[in-house]
Amino acid sequence: MEYTFTFDKSDEGKFREVLSRLEDNEYTIIQDVHLVEPDKPAESDHAMVIDMDPEAALTFRLGMKFVKIRRARSEEELAAEKARDDRHKVKVTIHTPMGGPATP
Repeated sequence: MEYTFTFDKSDEGKFREVLSRLEDNEYTIIQDVHLVEPDKPAESDHAMVIDMDPEAALTFRLGMKFVKIRRARSEEELAAEKARDDRHKVKVTIHTPMGGPATP
């Protein structure tokens, strides 16, 4: 399975430490560590794409508290996930007078 790991840039050392606990045959690096938002390097999280055994991904869940792990999903799965998430969102529309904020 392909997983994308996203983590704060300060956690890359910890990420590499946890990765070193895995056997070489448990994972293959598809895309090495890179910025999620290259146009905002100071603010961007880092991500890495790895093909690995599901059990190996558990090592990261146990070894890194703040790593986000996302399994690669098909277009259909992404659409279903978005539809499910949209059902739980609240949309609020606020109208203000054309002249700016209202005065008391």
